[in-house]
Amino acid sequence: MLNLTDDLKAFEQVKRCDPRWSGMCRVRDVLLHADQLLLHAGPPFTSAEQIPPPVMNSLCIGAIYEGWAEDYAQARDAILAGEIAVAPAQDHDIVVPLAGVASPSMALMVVTNANQPTHRKYAVINEGMVHCTRLGKLDPDLPDHLRWLNGELAEWLGYQLLAPIALLPMISAALEAGDDCHGRTLVGSELLAETLLGVQASAAPAAIRDFLHSSPAFALNVWMAASSLLLSAAEGSENSSLITRAGGNGVSFGVQVAARPGQWICMPAPEVKGAVDDAFAGYRALGAIGDSAVVDFLGLGGQVLNTATASREALCSYLPDDALSRPKKALTAALARLPERLVITGARQVVNQAAGPLILLGMIEQTGTAGRIGGGVVDVPATFFQHVLSEAGLC
Repeated sequence: MLNLTDDLKAFEQVKRCDPRWSGMCRVRDVLLHADQLLLHAGPPFTSAEQIPPPVMNSLCIGAIYEGWAEDYAQARDAILAGEIAVAPAQDHDIVVPLAGVASPSMALMVVTNANQPTHRKYAVINEGMVHCTRLGKLDPDLPDHLRWLNGELAEWLGYQLLAPIALLPMISAALEAGDDCHGRTLVGSELLAETLLGVQASAAPAAIRDFLHSSPAFALNVWMAASSLLLSAAEGSENSSLITRAGGNGVSFGVQVAARPGQWICMPAPEVKGAVDDAFAGYRALGAIGDSAVVDFLGLGGQVLNTATASREALCSYLPDDALSRPKKALTAALARLPERLVITGARQVVNQAAGPLILLGMIEQTGTAGRIGGGVVDVPATFFQHVLSEAGLC
């Protein structure tokens, strides 16, 4: 039996973290002097040739959006030649969903720890349900949508955030109403829209009102940044195995632990198990992809299926028999501002209980032609966390 004392000490740092959506900035403000750099989800690729088609599509769209290339072929050649660099978004405290991209001119939502304002994380704006880099498709309408999203919408959002939005009470309310805060974010998105639009919703531009009311996943990126902030509060805690970063790039899936900031520990990206939508019968999905895994490693998503009835019923054929007891097996302790919820995955806890966390993820078609073909679940094996402990020197 592994001793959890160091993880419980590290958890004290998490308890003091109070995430607030506090403003907007640009990717270039976070990257500072980095030139021609594009950010993707999950751990680093070992080479540009390893980048799967959906991620390459989105990276190329980012390069075109920035004006570094005129078309896909030119962008791809520049990426493969190393003229345009790529790196994990989480290495720069940014989170992006699925096959999405963050490029220097794009807007970021800033989530700050109210009790330590220099502690902050960032997320790209959720792109809605139609034109999305997260889908990994070469969508000719995406550049125009990105210009609006990172222009008019981002500027408007900045004005609405003169008073920061406390996120844990909103997450708690969404959970109580049946959201899982990852695969299902309907209530949370409505709550955020109501807060942003305020009492004078009619004063907001019609395009923005329509976008917010037709984007049931809008809250996801905010929850991702809040989850990343809470997880990272434990970073630097000596001998702690709490997971502080997590994500997949479609080829590899990796995590970092509190005691070893900056060290990705990886395995091959596991299969996302779920039903392929009828319209995409015969298509196959990439392995686990996206930084949204931080939501589940925090203790939401696949860890709250006991109250997220709709999510549980949609995935019932793909869930392990002990799905509802996984939180007690994989998570560390309760957080007062999320009543009766255990949070923070610990590698030692998982190894002790021989049960890893359940991660809800979208299924992105592997050739980059069909986009999202369904939604499913990843049962991260406990044996991976034994490897994590070994690689981090925490056995």
